[in-house]
Amino acid sequence: MNFIVADDDTAMLEIMGGALTTFGAQHVTKCPSGLAVISALSDPNNTYHCIVSDYSMSPISGLDLLQGIRMGRYEHVPRELPFVMVTVSGKEDVVKAALALDVSAYVMKPINQQALNKALNRATSKLMVAKSPEDYAAVTILSV
Repeated sequence: MNFIVADDDTAMLEIMGGALTTFGAQHVTKCPSGLAVISALSDPNNTYHCIVSDYSMSPISGLDLLQGIRMGRYEHVPRELPFVMVTVSGKEDVVKAALALDVSAYVMKPINQQALNKALNRATSKLMVAKSPEDYAAVTILSV
């Protein structure tokens, strides 16, 4: 499986990249921002099976990225692509927005291998049926 991991904290990016390799990822693309994820996704020669993204990034947060994927904004990217949100935020509005956007799994920082493995197994083993793009567009995302 090929993964994208996104975090604007370089140390966390390396930790999560290593954890994905331990999980069994064949290839991990490390992105320091949501913009870098969009760039990686736009290459039709790359196929990704799951995104693991930090919530708190700027100017595009993990929730913004998830909403764009679910709405079908990015060519060559399936709207049902598994998406694991990683965050220090347990704020109710963040969790509700992630659930409304059909996040595949949610992991709280600091992450550990066992929690990440559980989230990745859940994310990559369940089939998701996307709602309409309009349903996802209606989800309110507060600024990071």
